[in-house]
Amino acid sequence: MTLTQLVGILAAVCLFTALCFVFSYAQIEKTMLEVQKIFYFHVSSAFTVFLAFGVTFLCSIFYLIKRNEKFDLLAVASAELGIVFCTVVLTTGPIWAKYAWNTWWNWEPRLTSTLILWLMYIGYFILRSALPEEKKRVYSAVLGILAYLDVPIVYFSVELWKDKLHPGIETKMNLPPTMFKTWVIAWLALTVLYVFFLMLRFQTERLKSRLETIQYQQMEGT
Repeated sequence: MTLTQLVGILAAVCLFTALCFVFSYAQIEKTMLEVQKIFYFHVSSAFTVFLAFGVTFLCSIFYLIKRNEKFDLLAVASAELGIVFCTVVLTTGPIWAKYAWNTWWNWEPRLTSTLILWLMYIGYFILRSALPEEKKRVYSAVLGILAYLDVPIVYFSVELWKDKLHPGIETKMNLPPTMFKTWVIAWLALTVLYVFFLMLRFQTERLKSRLETIQYQQMEGT
């Protein structure tokens, strides 16, 4: 059994455990009732977004320094997963907002800055598809670094703009024990799932790169 398969099994076990904790262990919140359970996946997905784009940020720096292809491939794979998890955040957020604020969308700081973050990494892939091979890696690495500057803005937006709608960053630490433990397990589950998908995407991107190299060499030979 390969390491990727082991991580995949671990991810499945963690997800199953998280679901059991969310629906069987965590207490029901008195105000929002069952709708509050979106919190465990909404906030955990947001933290996974920070991790995914953080990996893109670091690998982009390493690529610009070393010009090693593997750092570019890791950056691309992680950015792709970051967009997926960010989409989950932007989907579950309005569902929660509809119940809490009676509106699907409110242009408050955290929602708006998260949407901007999502759009910047969409632009990351648009840039890669628009540039020739020799330029796309360098330019996208620069954008991957600059786009990450929005992550701390998203995280601290509630405090920076004194937002009264979103809870503060310390709220998670003040949760009842059953809810806090459940959130940690859900966060761990999504983190392991991210690692599993990152390994798969990196392997796929590496095989794709090798195939493109072989095709290029064959064209040069003919």
